[in-house]
Amino acid sequence: KVNGLEYWVYAAIDVDGTRYECLPIRNALAAEQFVNKVLKYHLRWQAKFIVDNAPWLKQALEDLDL
Repeated sequence: KVNGLEYWVYAAIDVDGTRYECLPIRNALAAEQFVNKVLKYHLRWQAKFIVDNAPWLKQALEDLDL
């Protein structure tokens, strides 16, 4: 929580470092936006995403055909 508001941390780790983003929402659209930002730096076929069982994360990857 920051100033009483909840934020969720999205993170991607690669050989060049870690990318973080803190967002005040937790849904498939937010996850898709973060994944699209990550994919700007990597070839789609090289990317491997490991996520927990959160339905919005699974939905985002499914919507992006990953």
